[in-house]
Amino acid sequence: MAAGHWAGRTVLVTGGLGFIGSHFVEELLGLGARVLCLYRRDHPEVRAELPVTEALTALRVDVLDERALRAAADTVPGIDMVVNCATLDGNMQFLLQEPGRMLDENMRIVSHVLNLARDRAVPDVVLISSAEIYAYDETRPAREEDDHRRHMEFSPNGYRMSKMFTEVLADLYRTQFGMNIYTPRPTNVYGPRDDFATTTNHVIPNMLMRLAAGQDVEVWGDGSQLRTFIHVHDLVRAVLCMARSGEYPALNIGTPEAVSIRDLAFLVAQAAGQDQDRIRFAPDKPVGAARRALDLERFHKVVDFTPRPLKDGLRDTARWYRKNVLEVQ
Repeated sequence: MAAGHWAGRTVLVTGGLGFIGSHFVEELLGLGARVLCLYRRDHPEVRAELPVTEALTALRVDVLDERALRAAADTVPGIDMVVNCATLDGNMQFLLQEPGRMLDENMRIVSHVLNLARDRAVPDVVLISSAEIYAYDETRPAREEDDHRRHMEFSPNGYRMSKMFTEVLADLYRTQFGMNIYTPRPTNVYGPRDDFATTTNHVIPNMLMRLAAGQDVEVWGDGSQLRTFIHVHDLVRAVLCMARSGEYPALNIGTPEAVSIRDLAFLVAQAAGQDQDRIRFAPDKPVGAARRALDLERFHKVVDFTPRPLKDGLRDTARWYRKNVLEVQ
């Protein structure tokens, strides 16, 4: 990573104490940037992991409050980039019960961030998108062109719809205002500071928590469905490479390392130091698409590093979980 590019720049990170946002804050500080970290919910355990430095300003701000967002932005003399990691997400029950709220709040967050960046003439804006924008029935790896320009379909998943409309709004703001907006589209993200709440819908934290609680890991179907994962730190580094290069407004972010959910369960058990015989299968449960993968041709042109293998990332995540969750309970 070219530290000199970010040294002395001021970056506003929304959702700055969240899973992905906190890693942006940490990485940017390490590269010499000044960071304005905005957060809605305080996470003292995350704040304790961040560097203690005058280059970090952390403010509790609800980005849904546009006046509060603009007032916070006024506390720094100039902003060179905004990275929006603020988003309303939740487990499957929440996704099904409150899709309208999820779409509404996430779109208002994006609108407030874009309007702030437009009015302050911020040179670069990053809106963290998702590989969820792609159709679920694709039989080949999804390319960046396979987005809303190719097809637009309704989904009862408010989170997915919010990511699709985020990209539509970004396109229109690029056209109307000439703004430099990036929409990275990561595959499944995992790593330290992930959501380890008991209601989490994230597969890797769910497996780690069940194993730690002495419970079996349930794999739906026969576990042959293939997925890809990327460590959160590698995601952050890739996005910063994307913004530094300025070559592509949209970019798939992932690794070519596809893994079956069955093998993922075995790898998580191994990383956690648990017996693999605690994995059982539920053949009557839905499994989703047989394979979901991203075309990474652009990704390999932009990034200047090789993402870590899944096995190494899982060990890192399991170590963090033992130290920062299990040992403090």
